[in-house]
Amino acid sequence: MSRQPQLPQNFQDFDFQHAARHAKDNRECVRLLGLAFLQQNRTVSEVAALLDVSNDAVHAWLYKFKSGGLEAIRDQGGRGRKTLIPEDRYEEFKDAVLLAQQQKKGGRIVGRDIQLLLEKQFHVHCDLRTVYKLLDRVNLSWISGRSKHPKKNLEDQDTFKKTLLKT
Repeated sequence: MSRQPQLPQNFQDFDFQHAARHAKDNRECVRLLGLAFLQQNRTVSEVAALLDVSNDAVHAWLYKFKSGGLEAIRDQGGRGRKTLIPEDRYEEFKDAVLLAQQQKKGGRIVGRDIQLLLEKQFHVHCDLRTVYKLLDRVNLSWISGRSKHPKKNLEDQDTFKKTLLKT
């Protein structure tokens, strides 16, 4: 059986259970619950068994808390693939797409048009699926209504509607 770990002096001052209830992700919640179990005078082995993690993981959580407090327990990012366009350039991308649509003479821009825009303006090479995901991320829909011909004549259309044979 493992011994009780050396806890910092201010360890009992924190409400880890409350913090765990308000954690932003599951991994953070598990870490905070582990610290709450340590606060209840459980051993590292007991905490590891309860949370189905290794003893080293529990020691790492405790070390992080000792060195950086609650902020160190939270995920610091860095996981997963980075986006092709940083979030601070999303608005610039969105404006470029909307401008391209306005400048198009008749019809709508399509995924391939946006793909070319990404290559020229943002120096990003990606496939169409990524283009559509990026559009979704900036709250633009790639599905649109039927396009209108640039040489349409509204008066002729209204005349046609009025003279249409009714059956």
